[in-house]
Amino acid sequence: MKHFSISQAAIPFFHLLANEPHRPMLLVFSCMLLGSLSEGFGITLLVPLLELLQDSVTPTTGIATQFGRFFEWTGIPYQSVSVLLLFLFLQALRIVLQSSREVISNRFQFDLVDRLRKRCFMAVLRSEWYWLSQRNNAEYANLLLTDINRVGVGVNFFLQLCSGSALMLAYSLAALWLSWPIALLVLALGLIFVLAENGLRREALLLGNHIGQTSHSLHSVVQESLTGMKLAKILGNEERHLYKFQQSMQAFRLHQLDFQRSSSRSRARMQLGSVVILVVLLYVGIAVWRLPIAELATLIFVFARLMPLGSQLQQQLHHWLHTLPALTTANRLLAECRSAAEPAGDVSLPPLCLQHDLTLNLVSFIYPGREHHALSEINLRLPAKSTTAIIGASGAGKSTLADVLMGLLRPDTGSICIDGKILDDAERLRWRRSVAYVPQETILFNDSIRANLLWAMPHATDDEHWQALDKAAADFVRQLPHGLDTIVGDQGLRLSGGERQRIALARALLGKPSLLILDEATSALDMDNEERIRQAIVNLHGDLTVVAIGHRMATLQHADQVLVMEAGNIVVQGSWSDVQESHYAHSLFAA
Repeated sequence: MKHFSISQAAIPFFHLLANEPHRPMLLVFSCMLLGSLSEGFGITLLVPLLELLQDSVTPTTGIATQFGRFFEWTGIPYQSVSVLLLFLFLQALRIVLQSSREVISNRFQFDLVDRLRKRCFMAVLRSEWYWLSQRNNAEYANLLLTDINRVGVGVNFFLQLCSGSALMLAYSLAALWLSWPIALLVLALGLIFVLAENGLRREALLLGNHIGQTSHSLHSVVQESLTGMKLAKILGNEERHLYKFQQSMQAFRLHQLDFQRSSSRSRARMQLGSVVILVVLLYVGIAVWRLPIAELATLIFVFARLMPLGSQLQQQLHHWLHTLPALTTANRLLAECRSAAEPAGDVSLPPLCLQHDLTLNLVSFIYPGREHHALSEINLRLPAKSTTAIIGASGAGKSTLADVLMGLLRPDTGSICIDGKILDDAERLRWRRSVAYVPQETILFNDSIRANLLWAMPHATDDEHWQALDKAAADFVRQLPHGLDTIVGDQGLRLSGGERQRIALARALLGKPSLLILDEATSALDMDNEERIRQAIVNLHGDLTVVAIGHRMATLQHADQVLVMEAGNIVVQGSWSDVQESHYAHSLFAA
């Protein structure tokens, strides 16, 4: 297990705070400081108050003498009523400041969490597609929903720790003013107990790391189980999913219980230490230094407040350390996303539309960790508003070629040209805004048909919606009881497979793309739905550039050119008759 250093783990947290707006933090710490000063000053008022309540006319302690001079200087009568009113004012001021601090610190905490969550989400969205496709989506969900919340909890505990520390400082100064020898003795004993807890603090840091790991595992199991629910029911292995869920949940709870036990041990030790220190205080104050009753009573009151506060600070420090690994995880993923970030594009520029042709010149691509190229020196020309069919066995490189054409993958070698202009990194985002994609696995959101279509064109009118639906042979929407406002369900499960695919095609067409890529879009459909979509594709001929990837011959015969791919190479390129005459024809028809 990797060794964690408390000081090293805390550095990212202080770096996070240093980059936050300073005004809210200044307000929080100002309220802390003023509240602590009012508390400490109010506590010392107990000494003259006790003497006045004993009908002592002449002050018998140094504290009472100094307060007497203060009242004489202000012209306020040195009486029990005056001291009580001043004490009441200071306590009321402390309560108001404490309430203000809580509101400001909570707002600061929420704003910090929201900003961090937004930065992480933006970093994920702006990463290269290939890098994203190699990651586990549960890791992002765990970060955005759980780890960043833990960072917020850590901020809350840190602010409480600062507030408690300021209050402890005020109590300590009051105690030093009352009797510095006893105060130093008690503080030295308290420091010994604090240092003795260093091992438990390090344990809290390590347990925080374990909690993060088991939380990620639990998110992964939940996501995989929900995604594979249909398959689980078909295979009758629901119990297997339940077993994996229970295992992950038990591991998560085990580390939580370990942390609770660690916190309980720390709290018990601090409470025992508080009792020991209080006993020492009473013995030394009475038997050794023979302090006046007013001073001794006030000291006992101060330390009776100070000891539980010390125990509380220890717990807050314990919990804060427990949350630090979550920030380390967030920073790590942020750094990885930024290292895999796409080049920033100028969103004010219009989409890069295809006017003449799209060409690939000696384009090659190999996936990291693979021995063979997914694409090997591909030369290809797609004339504008033509239809190209790409066929081949699984693993031939068809989908990789589609990703390159869309600008999702950057070729390792070679170039892509749009109307003779090389498509560099700065132009890829512009080009993608002119591309529409319909995959085999339809992506629909649990919302209305209208809302799903608006992803392609946020300001589209109803007339534009219906035009796109008609082009996609999705006229069935007109017969639905709620029309465009029909809810499609999670992943579109309230619609049939063919209906989902036609909605996806309509969404692609609504954006008026220059290039439409259909990746096995009809392979999972029945003959009737396949024919509907095939006819919709035929009707698009001459309106935009279409690339259709698939195995079924009937959906590809209308193409202007057909490509046959094998092992990352284009082995046949020509008309439909050229493919039929090639020696690959038999295996293709068999497929």
